[in-house]
Amino acid sequence: MRPLADVLRGTLEALGISRDVARAGAMQAWPAVARACIGAEEAARTRAVRVDGDTLVVSVPSPVLAQELRLRAEDVRAELARRAPDSSVRDVRFVPR
Repeated sequence: MRPLADVLRGTLEALGISRDVARAGAMQAWPAVARACIGAEEAARTRAVRVDGDTLVVSVPSPVLAQELRLRAEDVRAELARRAPDSSVRDVRFVPR
């Protein structure tokens, strides 16, 4: 008997959506990544909105917070890679609302 994880992985690959599902992991991981990098209060004001290629696009409430996150980009990318290693997301773009 095959483990369920193997069956699901094979099904996703057969449907051609395994990459999209893995990228969705980056969006799901974003709240925890943000909390780890900028704290819970600021993190609650951000939102992952989509993945463009290998870039996670995050909406932020102000240009000031966008700049702060850009300055912490190395930490953000490392935390994202740790929390969503299969996502193939390698960069994050911060877009003020």
